[in-house]
Amino acid sequence: MVFITAWAIADSLVLLIAMSGMAASSGAALKSIADLEYDLTNATDFLASFRFAQNAEYVFLAVNFAACVPFLFNWWMALPQAMWMFMKMARLLGSQKIEQQELYKKQVYEYHRKWQIAGFFFYLISWFIYFARAVTA
Repeated sequence: MVFITAWAIADSLVLLIAMSGMAASSGAALKSIADLEYDLTNATDFLASFRFAQNAEYVFLAVNFAACVPFLFNWWMALPQAMWMFMKMARLLGSQKIEQQELYKKQVYEYHRKWQIAGFFFYLISWFIYFARAVTA
């Protein structure tokens, strides 16, 4: 019984940390897009900060997925997290590419902003649920 309780606490904390990282990295990507839009950064610095935020988001997304896998069909929150992870992986393999010569086109950075905003709000909602789970574990 003690092992199950310790496992639940550890899993809840890993999920909370992963979700916090995903929200922070998505916020950093949104900030870099806003800096590019308002001409506060150049293309090279934007690409460096945006790619760092994207890579951090994918690392935390993998940690979150690994922590959700044992509960995939037993917990209601695991399935939406898995579906979001598969959508993000499909996007990574397909339309994620950003070319430096197309950065300043409004439709290019707005496309990436829409995905980041969707992810950010999904992460915020999930963060509150994970926080409640961690508190009650």
